[in-house]
Amino acid sequence: MIKFNESEYRENLKKQINEIYTGKKIADEIFQEGFENIFLIGVGGTYAVMMHFAEIAKQYTNTPVYLEQAGEIILTGHKHFNKNSIVFMASESGDTKEIVEFAKYCQDKGVRVVSLVSKPESKLAKLSNWSITFIPKGVEFEYLSMIGIFYGLLNNNGDFEEFDLLLEQLEQNLIDGLVNIQTKFDNIADDIAKKYYNSNYMLWIGSGELWGEVYLFSMCILEEMQWLKTKSVRSSEFFHGTLELIEKDTNVFLLKGEGACRKIDERAERFLKEHTDNLVIFDTREYRIENIDEKFANILSPIVSTVLLNGRLSKHFEANTGHSLDIRRYYRQFDY
Repeated sequence: MIKFNESEYRENLKKQINEIYTGKKIADEIFQEGFENIFLIGVGGTYAVMMHFAEIAKQYTNTPVYLEQAGEIILTGHKHFNKNSIVFMASESGDTKEIVEFAKYCQDKGVRVVSLVSKPESKLAKLSNWSITFIPKGVEFEYLSMIGIFYGLLNNNGDFEEFDLLLEQLEQNLIDGLVNIQTKFDNIADDIAKKYYNSNYMLWIGSGELWGEVYLFSMCILEEMQWLKTKSVRSSEFFHGTLELIEKDTNVFLLKGEGACRKIDERAERFLKEHTDNLVIFDTREYRIENIDEKFANILSPIVSTVLLNGRLSKHFEANTGHSLDIRRYYRQFDY
């Protein structure tokens, strides 16, 4: 498989799973100190990752959880943001402008920050009360870095009593499962990329716990890294405007999840099958990880999704377009 080193991937996943214990230890410390609410703060790709946990939170816990854009909340403030809040933020570089500015804002107000970083010596890590290290080799590592702290807090709060079972099953099955998914999907990804790499427009649809994945792949990968024109829309919003853009040759990609919103995805699927000949469906149910309980499927679906899309499909888009995923025209090229 192109751009896939299996032995390195397995070793990195093992390290990241071990880091879940760091997150759980932090969760225990926060729980002992006490907290009133949780703020999930991000921008771009990190905001997309946080979308998943905000969706899960509203289904699992009574603890108030707020999802906010770093560049906006620092300007608007938030009436529920106070010294008893806990902030989660992430930055691969550790120096993302908006994230660092908000970390300083938190420090000035005495608000505790948990950061997810790939560089423990970074600006963000130094501005944080606690930091968890993730390996910058794929978005799945970012999701995994959140599991210990997020579900650890829910576990301590009595909202997720199966934390230990989830961790046990991840330790035993996740590595083989994700390798198998990449292997199973690789040729499919190649076929999709060959057909759509020169598309002048793509529509991406999804919902629920996978909406952040749709948002991330269409904007941060296809737009930023491949300069391809896309639009992303929630399955629930699709029927209130965007459906009018559908014609027989419209390129549409639908990401189907395993949570409660799957019914909305299926409604969109029924319509699209009748009105476009260019529909691609990614169903995480078809790529479930063996020996991990079905009740955890919605929790793990973004990890499965990002392995399919970012892990495999993006690499085949890159191979076909000839445009490196590392080349940017504007982003971080100069001050703006």
